[in-house]
Amino acid sequence: MENKYQKYSSLLYDATKPPGTSVDGDLEFYKEYILPVEGKVLEAGVGNGRMLIPFLKYKVDIIGIDKSNEMLELCEEHLKNNNLKSELICQSLETFCRPDEFEAIIMPNASFNLIETREKALIILQNYFTSLKKNGFVMIDLIFPSEFKVGVSHKLKHNVFDLEIEVENISKSINWEEQYSLTEVNYYIDSTLKETQNFKMSWYGIEEFKMILSNLGFSKIEVIKNYNKKSFINLKTATFIAYK
Repeated sequence: MENKYQKYSSLLYDATKPPGTSVDGDLEFYKEYILPVEGKVLEAGVGNGRMLIPFLKYKVDIIGIDKSNEMLELCEEHLKNNNLKSELICQSLETFCRPDEFEAIIMPNASFNLIETREKALIILQNYFTSLKKNGFVMIDLIFPSEFKVGVSHKLKHNVFDLEIEVENISKSINWEEQYSLTEVNYYIDSTLKETQNFKMSWYGIEEFKMILSNLGFSKIEVIKNYNKKSFINLKTATFIAYK
């Protein structure tokens, strides 16, 4: 199984989370760390440019990588519409490595949870470490399956440009031993099924992920919960910041 945004999932994401959209306050949180960075920044899982575009407007030297060509086409369109330029790379993260190039690598909004296997995750983290300059840092958001319930499904309709897309989200299964959940998402137009995606969401314990980062050579590891927002009662997002 490969987690990758396709045509309708990309269109829907772009319509509901256009560039500049903050999810639970993540954009404002990341600004605190990224705006002071003077060197080059990589956003892994850049998508439609939700974060990339505002950072470029703040004159951050940032580039993006994503394995979804559909998402990158949307990002390129937003760049043109805003008279901005950035390098966009269509490539899998496990094959991407640029030694000693970046001051910071960010992976917000739980994109890391979409890495399908732990083997891939370790390769990607090692690539991040190699790609960072000395004293550079990574910022990675992780989410947890606290609200996942097997068998639950719901449908929502969205107006996307001239299309009405009905999205059916089905929580299929959860594997507590191997720490992942499976979700099926169906996209309908005029009651006709146009696209089906199966997402595998892997998760990690906080101490577990800190140990993984430490074993790969990262240091000064910090964990910030829910973007420092006190309004969240339960743990929804943990952001790991770690230095080379």
